[in-house]
Amino acid sequence: MAMAINYVSDINPSKESWKIVVRVTHLWHVPSYNNPSELHSIELVLMDEKASIKRSMIMTYRNLLDEGESYTLMTFGVGLNNGDYKPTSHAYKINFLNITKVEVKRDASISLY
Repeated sequence: MAMAINYVSDINPSKESWKIVVRVTHLWHVPSYNNPSELHSIELVLMDEKASIKRSMIMTYRNLLDEGESYTLMTFGVGLNNGDYKPTSHAYKINFLNITKVEVKRDASISLY
């Protein structure tokens, strides 16, 4: 049985199995504070949801995600969207894990917002 697709706006830490379809609206590489030539993380805005790819996961996902493209995401972590920089107003953010599944979704009907 296929997993139902959830809305980005419904994401919260109450469950572990989410499946969403999103478009990457912004993507940027954050350099390490002590070594600017080394990546600290990759940050994304997926419609109105923030997502982070930490240093240990960068090599896995670095070449899979492009700004403007649509994806189906499954098996990811959900945490509080806290800290000094919040590119979205959503209360939670997506954290990519080593088991996060990313599939390209060729669908022009997926809105940027």
